[in-house]
Amino acid sequence: MLKNPYVAVRQADGTQTYGGNQAWLSTEAERSFGCGLIAAADILRYLRNRAGREDSSRMVSQTGVRTMVGKQEYLDDIHVLAQDFRVRGKLGITGFGLARRMNRIFRRENLPYRSKWSIGKKRLLRRLPEMLEADIPVLLSVGPGFFHKDQTLPLYRRAEDGKYVKASSMRDHYVTVTGAVEDGMLLISSWGQAYYMNFEDYIDHIRKYDNFLFSSILYIQ
Repeated sequence: MLKNPYVAVRQADGTQTYGGNQAWLSTEAERSFGCGLIAAADILRYLRNRAGREDSSRMVSQTGVRTMVGKQEYLDDIHVLAQDFRVRGKLGITGFGLARRMNRIFRRENLPYRSKWSIGKKRLLRRLPEMLEADIPVLLSVGPGFFHKDQTLPLYRRAEDGKYVKASSMRDHYVTVTGAVEDGMLLISSWGQAYYMNFEDYIDHIRKYDNFLFSSILYIQ
């Protein structure tokens, strides 16, 4: 699990989300294909906040970035970031494009990180837990599965009895992994909600219906 609270957005009715929600974005293209923008924005907020706590002398600490934020403040930040993460049409943002944009922001804000799109099963198996252990949220994709568009990866909620119950599914989507729990389940943020996904099912889904070019993680170190 991450060592600090993940990004939460406080809404007008007092409820809190688990990460941002692409349904709040400005344009139809962003609402439909802006999952990468939201995941990147939330990870940046988390890392900025962590950098500010670790070293109060850093320039970034003076921004007052917090992981708990009101919805309007969150949207104001997204509006600024959208200039870096432009979402155009059905292609959204590729993993390589996300890495380039994140690196540009890391350099601009003097944040001590670098990112790259990770390709390959061995790298994925090693780097995902490595990032969580280093207290870095993981941007993860489930690819489009061009020839298997009817195949989706299930997402779960945890019932009161501890059992995992299917609550949604995804394909052609970016999410943020915020922790690993027992039974090979990963805690994720998607559409402002907390879900669980089975990591072994994810690897099996890639092997059967997609590939490790489109289904992988943004490796940040």
